[in-house]
Amino acid sequence: MTDRRALSTRVLTAATFLMILFFATAFVALDLAFRRAAESSLEELLQSQVMGLLAAADPADDHMLRLPETLPEARFSRPGSGLYGQVIDDQGETIWTSASALGLRLPTRIPQDTGRIRFDRAGMDDGTELLSAALAIEWEFDDGRTSRFVFAVSSSLRGLHAQVARYRTWLGGGFAALLMILLGIQLVLLRYLMRPLGRAASEVREIQDGRLRKLSDGYPAEIQALSSSINRLIDSERSRTRRYRESLDNLAHSLKTPLAVIRSHLESGPAEPAVLDEQVRRIQDIVDYQLRRAATAGPSLAGERHPVSPAVQQVLDALARAHHDREVIVSTELEAGAEFPGGRDDLLEILGNLLDNAFKFCRSRVAVKIATTGDADRDRGELRIIVGDDGPGLAETERVRLLDRGVRGPVEGAGQGIGLAVVTDIAESLGGSVSLGDSSLGGAEISVRIPLTNPPGKPD
Repeated sequence: MTDRRALSTRVLTAATFLMILFFATAFVALDLAFRRAAESSLEELLQSQVMGLLAAADPADDHMLRLPETLPEARFSRPGSGLYGQVIDDQGETIWTSASALGLRLPTRIPQDTGRIRFDRAGMDDGTELLSAALAIEWEFDDGRTSRFVFAVSSSLRGLHAQVARYRTWLGGGFAALLMILLGIQLVLLRYLMRPLGRAASEVREIQDGRLRKLSDGYPAEIQALSSSINRLIDSERSRTRRYRESLDNLAHSLKTPLAVIRSHLESGPAEPAVLDEQVRRIQDIVDYQLRRAATAGPSLAGERHPVSPAVQQVLDALARAHHDREVIVSTELEAGAEFPGGRDDLLEILGNLLDNAFKFCRSRVAVKIATTGDADRDRGELRIIVGDDGPGLAETERVRLLDRGVRGPVEGAGQGIGLAVVTDIAESLGGSVSLGDSSLGGAEISVRIPLTNPPGKPD
């Protein structure tokens, strides 16, 4: 299904999704990092408390240990403080418990290794979660006897959980506020960036209403190419419409004479078949010419280009088959890589008309030259198509008549017919020109020049 949402809505939605994804990922990562840092800090605290209990312990009778009633850490002496200490003998019996654990049953896992602190999580009967640090040691008494004792310190995780919850609240609120600020900035920036598109859309509507002829200049580089293409499209369509209109006008005007001749012969009596046949052929020529002229593709809108050499060979092969009963020597000088800046149909129309006339009116030789001129990259040059023959040639007056813009209907001067008129129309629609001259072979030479950069269609 086609997504008809505005471009700004799409961009805003995509950017919002990406920002939410980024902040969510950052939130999870920072939350895990903070929680791990808090747990590491608590483990270091418990480790120091275990070492404090070990330092405070003194040997007692019966190979036992005793600890003072008052310890440096005051929380050991305050019931319900959340910090609990105990000492366990080698029989697993608790020989000392801090005052803070009065009435509580502390779950402690006895480590198997000696001299190494072990951290564990466990739950109390009331559901309180504890983090415990336990150290097993071998105590050597004065008589040389050794006994194994476990010093354990446990801390409630309620404080840690509360600290993490506060951090999450602060982090989530900060990220939410930052997200809203960024969305606001993005919305303002997006409106600013989309302003040229809105301006282009407004100008297109004005063009549709007939209040504007084409899009104005001054767009950003990214949009200027689009506006230029739209202007070329508009000009091309206007040029095409103008050609259709002119073709219809010319067709109506050109048909008046042969129709008047036919009507006159019919009214004056039995018509002569030869006269009728001549006028019918003339009408057919007129219709063919106007249809071909109206169908001229004109300038390429998408930078369309076609290699010229293969098209020349294609036309020459077709003409060789059509004139198989004659021996025509064709000399070619084709520049490698030369390209035609327009539609392939227009290229074939130009080559077909020029070469067809050359084949028809040559004695035995035809010359074709394809060349380009201009800069090395050819972005300011032109394509030249030159066709000559060794036929009777064209008189100076005939050349002027054929190239006169007022003589654009089917003519039969020097055998050029409607073909040269169609070639001229195509060349001019591409910003080019057609010239007539004398060929080095002794006959006529027709030269077509077309700019390699596509000009926009001519304005009305």
